[in-house]
This record gives sequence, C-alpha cells and structure tokens, in this order.
Amino acid sequence: MMIQRALLAGVGFAALSTSAFAQSATPSADEISALRAQVQALSARLEQLEAQSHAPAPAAAPAVAGTPPPVAVTPRPAAQAAAAPSPVDWASGVPELRSPDGSFTFKPRMRVTADLSNTFGSDFDGRNLTTTELRGLRIGGQGKIAGGFTYWIEADLADNAVSIANAFMAYNAKLGGRDLEVSMGQRLNDRGVEGGTAEDVVPFLERSLMVSTVGPERGAYGVGVSSKLTGSVWHASLSLTGDAISGGTTNDSVTLMGRTHWSPFKTDAGFLHLGGWGFVEDLTPNASVAARSLVVTSRGNDNLRLSSGAYADPKGSKGLGLELGGVHRSGWLMAEGGRRVLETAARDYDQDAYSISAGFFITGEKPPLSARTGTWSRPKVLNPLGTDGYGALEVVGRYDTADYSDNPTGGEADSWLLGVNWYPTNNTRISTHWSAWSIDNKTGTYVGDDSGNTVTVRVQTAF
Repeated sequence: MMIQRALLAGVGFAALSTSAFAQSATPSADEISALRAQVQALSARLEQLEAQSHAPAPAAAPAVAGTPPPVAVTPRPAAQAAAAPSPVDWASGVPELRSPDGSFTFKPRMRVTADLSNTFGSDFDGRNLTTTELRGLRIGGQGKIAGGFTYWIEADLADNAVSIANAFMAYNAKLGGRDLEVSMGQRLNDRGVEGGTAEDVVPFLERSLMVSTVGPERGAYGVGVSSKLTGSVWHASLSLTGDAISGGTTNDSVTLMGRTHWSPFKTDAGFLHLGGWGFVEDLTPNASVAARSLVVTSRGNDNLRLSSGAYADPKGSKGLGLELGGVHRSGWLMAEGGRRVLETAARDYDQDAYSISAGFFITGEKPPLSARTGTWSRPKVLNPLGTDGYGALEVVGRYDTADYSDNPTGGEADSWLLGVNWYPTNNTRISTHWSAWSIDNKTGTYVGDDSGNTVTVRVQTAF
C-alpha cells in the first residue's frame, strides 16, 4: 500500500512540474485552480485505496470450465480429528486394539473363577467335604483379520492341568441376508442351550446332567470344520469333527453334529424358544471301554460323581436332544432332554437325561437368552455397583436327572437346585447355590443309594 501511495504522489508531483514548466513562469489564476483540483482528486484516490486494503478478501470467482481448481492445503479441523476412531477401545473392559481402517483387531480374553464348596448329609464320610478350588483360569485372545476372517484361541488352567479350549479361525460372510460363519479348528459344541453356552455365562455353576449324558464320547470340544447360518430369530449349525486336541498317537473318533432353533412370537416382552439337535459318532477301535464319571452339582467334590458303568467294545453312538422354553419380561423357563444310544459289539444301551430350569431377575433385567443364537450371554446390568447402583440380582432353580440303568453297572442320579446370582457389573458375578442330590452307583468306591446337600459359593470375573 505504501508503494501505491508513493507512486501516486510521484505522479501528482510530475503532473504539477510538467504543467508548470509547460506554461509561463507566472501561471494564471485559472491554471493554479486546475492544478489544485488535480491534487485533490489524487488525494481522494489514495483514501479510497487505503479503505479497500482493510476490507475482507472477496470470494474466489468460479473456475472456468475445463480449468482444474487450485490445490489448497488446509489444516485438519480439531472436531474432525476428535471424531476419528480410537486405535484402542475399552468399552468391554479390556483393551481392543484396532488398525486405523478397522480391518484388524485384537482383544484379550480372561476369566478367573474361584469356588468354596461344602457337602454334608451323605452316608459316606468321604463325600462330606469342604473344598476350595480355582475352578478355572482362562486366558486367550480373539479378533478379526481383513477379508472377513476372525480368530479365537484360549487356554484353560483348571484342576492343576492346562488344556486348550476354543482354538479356531473362521470366515464370515452374508448369505441371502443372513450371517454365515465357517470355522476350522477346535470349538465348543453347539449342543443345546446349556451345552452350547460358555461355562462362565450359564446361569448355573455347573452344566446339567443332561448335557454331560447326551453327548459324544469326545466331550464338549472337537477339532474339525463347523458352519453356522444365523437369522434374526433362528440359527442352524452343522459340524464334522474328530477328537479334541490330543497327542496324535491313536485314531480319532469322527462325529457329525447338527442343531437348529427358532424363536417365534418375539416381542419386546419376550419370545418362545424351540430347538433340537442330534449327532452320530463313529468310535475308534482303540476305545476298548467307554465309561463316564459325571459331575453332580459341584466339580470341587470329586467323590460326588455318577458312574455310567463300563461298556466293552463300543462301536459308535447317536444322540438326539430337544429344547422348549422362553423368556417373558424378567423371567425365563427352559426344558431340555434327550437320549443317547451307545452301540457295542454285544448290544445297544440307552442313556437318558433331562433338565427343567427357570430364573427371574428381581432387579428388572432382561434374561440374556439370545433369540438369534439360542444360547446364553452375560446380562446387561441396569444399575452397576457404584454410588447409585447395586448390580443385578437373579434367582434360579433347576431339576436335572440322568439314567444309565440300562447298563447293569450303570447308575442313576438327580438333583434339585436353588441359587442366587448377584452381578455387581456386567463382568463380575457372585453366586450362592444349594442343591439336594441323590446318587445310586453300581460300581466304584461309593456304591449304593446315597443322598445329601451341597452348598457352593463362587466368585468370578470374566472379560
């Protein structure tokens, strides 16, 4: 701006000088008036230019068609930077690591469960035990990989031994608008409501006798291929597996298993649950004897078990289970039952079991039975323990029974259970369960009809 003022002043001075020298040495009054007018016009122009220098810059004119717009580098607004997803998410209580585009994730998994158990009233003093047990210490991780893949691996430290639980990789996609998952590795059986649910979220401290009885010889886990198709109120699964992770010194048994469930009449108040599952297994010839020792009410007391008896030269087995129950507001009810037929060289043996269970959230939470997967999850506590909260309180009950008496050396057992589950937060649980049990074993250390009571207190945290 100073340069413009100097130029204009110079022009004005030059005009005056030129005019002066162009005229005579003594200019007339008219000439002086004309020169004065020119100087005043130049001064007004200077003031106009100064005013324009302080005004805001005009908006850029629209670009001419065919001309590329100018490239401008501007700093990223603070609000936009704050809205970007964080590479670490603590929403579930443990850090979930994520790549900038969200294609890769990793989240650790952890579970700590400790039990105090007291059994009394048995006719056998060896069963009247008070025990403490680290029921389970499970550590692992899960996440997803770009391209629709997920993974899950965890190890369980229990009973002074280390074992691998879930250890698989899965591919996830959409099929007809439904969620399709195909996995390879070792994972928990999809076998009924309780049998297909992780132990830390089942409403009871132990799965029922029905789950232990009507199942393949290999147990709750098997290595192989599994597939699952899930809709809004139903799912169907199919798996082909061998034995659980082992040393690889013998042939594996082979099991084909399938399950489906449907949750009709779903409303905000609840839904009805219908389901069924079955399996067929081919047992390896190395399994010369098939016998089971089933937990009755508490895993902390190993003297309190049901013996299925021995079965010589087993060839295979097949099982069928049914599910019927539902959820209404804060209450739930579930009945599960089934039969396993064990095939041997001599003859076939029937193994029967069923359970009826129910629960109610006194604090108003919705029972966490999924209408999509037909399994349990953790409850969403309405008022977590804190300044104004007290957690969630649930009352549960169950009757379960198992019958191996088709085998002359097989026993029978049943139990009545009543318990209270307190969930201070979504990830913590303190439970007190009392059960009245009855066992009639035909073989083993404790033979004969016996009954008693067991009280178990559990403290658990899981992420």
